[in-house]
Amino acid sequence: MDWHEAQLKEQRLPLRRDLDPIFPHNPVIVVRGGHEYIVNSAALQKWNITTDTPAVPGGRIGRYPDGQLNGELVDTARSLVSLPECPTQSREEQLKQRSEAYRKLNAVGLTTVRHPGAPIEEYRLVEELKQRGLLTMRVQRRIRLGGNEGKRTESIIQSWQASPTAGDHWLRIGGIKISIDGGFEGAWLRQPYNEPYGQGGSYYGLRLVAEEDYVATVREINRLGWHLATHAVGDRAIDMVLNAYQAANRDQSLVDKRWSIEHAFYSAADQLPQIQQLGIFLSLQHHLYVAGPSLKKYLGLERANHTTPVQTYLSAKLPVSGGSDAPVIPYPPLWGMYHFITRDTISGGVFGHEERISRQQALRLMTINNAWLMFEEDDKGSIAPGKLADLVILSDDILSCPAERIQSMDVLLTMVGGKVVYQHDGL
Repeated sequence: MDWHEAQLKEQRLPLRRDLDPIFPHNPVIVVRGGHEYIVNSAALQKWNITTDTPAVPGGRIGRYPDGQLNGELVDTARSLVSLPECPTQSREEQLKQRSEAYRKLNAVGLTTVRHPGAPIEEYRLVEELKQRGLLTMRVQRRIRLGGNEGKRTESIIQSWQASPTAGDHWLRIGGIKISIDGGFEGAWLRQPYNEPYGQGGSYYGLRLVAEEDYVATVREINRLGWHLATHAVGDRAIDMVLNAYQAANRDQSLVDKRWSIEHAFYSAADQLPQIQQLGIFLSLQHHLYVAGPSLKKYLGLERANHTTPVQTYLSAKLPVSGGSDAPVIPYPPLWGMYHFITRDTISGGVFGHEERISRQQALRLMTINNAWLMFEEDDKGSIAPGKLADLVILSDDILSCPAERIQSMDVLLTMVGGKVVYQHDGL
């Protein structure tokens, strides 16, 4: 599980001047989320990063208000330093680690997990687990692809030696994942970040790929018959996604293909009709649950209150699902449900109470709606005759218990395919 500065007493990042007294001589890289490193002065010196170092396209080198480097390296700027190599794991160690990770997910009540972006090698690893009969979790994997591949897309996909519909109920390829902007510290926005993050009104977030290249890649993916999910956090990034999806739709209709946008933190009202017209699915997560105070600083209270506006999306009759984006955000689904129902956060109170949803709606987001996104609504997502015997028993009635109990109730039993894969002590 990752960490976030909202979990710290200071509710801010430990920047260079915080790290230097503790690590005055050794280079240190603090990894935060999937989009940012924080380094100390020794690391800046080791990799020769100075105030004159030019910005990396698609990246940001952070500064203090006085103009000095604060140690933040966001998105592609992380390439300026090198993480130490991890000890090489044997195949058996990799399989054991992955099996144990799925057991942890079973223990919080998960029977299926959708990984929205990983190399093809990750799919092969899980495939071997399945072949050995060691899977306790149903898995769908989207394969990661660069957003600027264009005409190279076909040869890259062919190198995977996999079809877009490969797999079964235990393991399935769910399509392709592309990222075009940063996280909440680098969402590509129509309006700039607040000061001092807005750098005098010049910081609109990060675009990771050129729009022309992205459009060409998206059209190729559609031509080749693959499903696509695009990571887009900011409203300007969503504009870029919709332009590309619309271009692909003119080639061959996307309606009923269940293409998606991952995250969609900050959308604009004028985008919702086009999302509905194309049948685009919004895959949402509870980043606000941990990041509320930071988002308020980055964007101001009004935009923070409308981060991941689930009720707005549901009222517009858009198809949406709920998830975690783990390890960036804690993975227990009950935590996500609690946030969507209450809009409460771990350290910042309630943000955007008007975007609360009902308990029934939250249940659907986490169950049948996810099954629908994966084209598996006939087999999972609800308990019904003829469906897979995947179910969870909880210690409390999630529809009637006090709201605060939702995030702390116990998972008593998890069953996958009629087999108990987790049982609470004493049950």
